[in-house]
Amino acid sequence: MNNLPLSGIKVVEIAHIVAGPTAGLILGDLGAEVIKIEPPNALDTSRIGSSRNGSFFFVNRNKSSIVIDLKNPEGLEILYKILEDTDVLIENMAPGTMNRLGIGYKQLSTKFSKLIYLSVKGFLSGPYSNQTSLDELAQMGSGLAYMTGRSGDPIRAGASIVDMGAAMHGIIGVLSALYTRSITQKGQEITSGLFETALFFVGQHMAFNQHTGNENVPLPERHHGWGVYDKFQCIDGELVFIGVTSNNQWNTFCRILELKELANNPELENNPGRIANRPLILKTVTPIIENMESTTILDMLRENGISATLVHTPDTVITDQHVNSGKRLYKFTSDGKDFALPKLPYESSDYEFDESLPAPDKPGLQTNSILKKMGYSDTQISKFFDDNIVQ
Repeated sequence: MNNLPLSGIKVVEIAHIVAGPTAGLILGDLGAEVIKIEPPNALDTSRIGSSRNGSFFFVNRNKSSIVIDLKNPEGLEILYKILEDTDVLIENMAPGTMNRLGIGYKQLSTKFSKLIYLSVKGFLSGPYSNQTSLDELAQMGSGLAYMTGRSGDPIRAGASIVDMGAAMHGIIGVLSALYTRSITQKGQEITSGLFETALFFVGQHMAFNQHTGNENVPLPERHHGWGVYDKFQCIDGELVFIGVTSNNQWNTFCRILELKELANNPELENNPGRIANRPLILKTVTPIIENMESTTILDMLRENGISATLVHTPDTVITDQHVNSGKRLYKFTSDGKDFALPKLPYESSDYEFDESLPAPDKPGLQTNSILKKMGYSDTQISKFFDDNIVQ
């Protein structure tokens, strides 16, 4: 992993659940050394954010784990020693927690002037800044859930998109801060907000309302602007989604499905006409596709440049030939289970994401090795364990 762009960068993560750990995941995948500091009660049933569930093994790869009691002065001294050569600290604890522990940005920046400090919080500065938040709360409060559900029934998206989006925006800030630090030799505090991330995601819908004066309608109740942009069930029981989004695609679509009546209909020559006549199109097209195998219709459409896909679940998408091509997934074993999980979603001409360290299946799995690397003697380490300062 030495050829990755953040090789040589050291990160300390004091984070749980999804948002903070996703920020650490991104930096770790990019080659940084990420040390995850976990509390002594990490596996307490009330601390679901640290439990070794499925999500944990996704967002905590490429990290080593050390358990330190940060409420103990000696535990804080160990953290200070770790921070001596640390570039980035990530935290997503409840508002005020880090300050109470004595490790808020202002407290640490006096000791570590080059430290870049990323906080992923519920809200940025403003009336709500001291409130806690959650992915779903941010989706509800921003209008995102309104757009996802149906009228009167807002629904959160089917993934932690706000948590992960806030982490991504925070990492944009961190990378910018690393660049600035290379010039100024000074660190800085970066804060990313869950609510503001969700607000950013609905910006296009806010702009629609402000530009047209029309109220937004939830996406399930809106037509998306093309004559064919729909799901169809095939004879083998599989669902396919097809999007015909240009005149050329429409002509091709009619040709390969032998839709001569539709192809010769002057009212369907352009997209506005196809939208106006969607019932006619769907009445004609649906029974044809219903009598085709999903692989047959998908191959026909893809070979002719028309957007189409099998409708997958998270359980079946791993069987997709593109996903399973060997370039999309990290494969590793942790907690006695085999995992195949998505890599960062981009490619570079200079490096590849080839390897991944498995997520630590037990809190403090690398406590001993981290302390040794820091220069502590076996006697000192034994005393730390005996005094429950580390685990």
